[in-house]
Amino acid sequence: MFLSKATNSFTLSAVGDILLHGRVYGGLKKKSGYDFMNQLINIEPLVGKTDITIGNLESIIAGNDIGLSSFPRFNGPKEIGYTLKELGFDLVTLANNHVLDRGAEGLIKSIANLKEIGLEYDGAFDSEEDQKRLRIKKINGLNVCFLSYTNSTNGIKIPEDKPYLVNSLKQKSLLRLTKDIREIKNQKLADVVILSLHFGSEYHLYPTSRQKEMCASLADAGADVIIGHHPHVLQPPEWIETSRGNKTFVAYSLGNFFSGQNGLYRQIGAVLSLKISKPDKNYSYIKVEDPQYRLTFVEREKKMRYVNNIFDEYIKENRFIEMEEGKFESKEVYESVKSRLRTYIPDLNVQ
Repeated sequence: MFLSKATNSFTLSAVGDILLHGRVYGGLKKKSGYDFMNQLINIEPLVGKTDITIGNLESIIAGNDIGLSSFPRFNGPKEIGYTLKELGFDLVTLANNHVLDRGAEGLIKSIANLKEIGLEYDGAFDSEEDQKRLRIKKINGLNVCFLSYTNSTNGIKIPEDKPYLVNSLKQKSLLRLTKDIREIKNQKLADVVILSLHFGSEYHLYPTSRQKEMCASLADAGADVIIGHHPHVLQPPEWIETSRGNKTFVAYSLGNFFSGQNGLYRQIGAVLSLKISKPDKNYSYIKVEDPQYRLTFVEREKKMRYVNNIFDEYIKENRFIEMEEGKFESKEVYESVKSRLRTYIPDLNVQ
């Protein structure tokens, strides 16, 4: 899927979790010489080719200034931000359970680095004014609003004197969020609302009932696309038909895009692409169509090096995937993931 040439129509691509364990980039003692572009170059044909590309930056990138750190409290090199920008990413979501891993200092420094890089962000902020600034982009005649919320900050409390730091569903109720989305639509601030949610249960291959209930309410409020993160594995997407007659596309989890998590399905993610349009300027109806999933596989090449691959290309050269748990037939794994992703949408385009 590529750039849309039509007015009132655009294409969007999204990826899952970017979670920088130290082993991804050579270890915490490594202070320079990062090789992120070469680690991600294989998937370059899949990103930055639509009108807008977004991803979940689950590690702060305050860099060496405050000391790199890995699980359970992450802080990665800021150089990953430059690589994402070079690959064509337009926006990263920051509302996730690791956003306060290094406190307010780490988050504010990470945001400063993103500003220096020129990479837009949402879901976490460095001031009250920053939080109030809706991320609305004009794309081919449509105003597109990006919202990002997390269900958890891993028990780390948002400082009382800085309540603006994170969009948290612990601070703002689901009801309040639905009202916010309705207001954005009713006040005609945006034609399209793209909502990113950090929610669900880690490593569950299917969405929970709570995920489904939340998305049903948010879709009915006016969210046109809902993109989920946190489970670290792919979960099957679904169309939700609302009481207003619209259809919202929900990707409950896009899995890991680039991380040091080891485990068969934890190393498989996807690049999602969609076409979004407003067929008639006289009506608010938004049409979301042609969802496509292109599978990716993060290979552990050696102890301190991980490389992302287009999965269907990878299996042509690698008959087996070897893990600590065993040796898996690559093609069988590939077909199994495709089948699972088609659970709710049998004709889903998955490659």
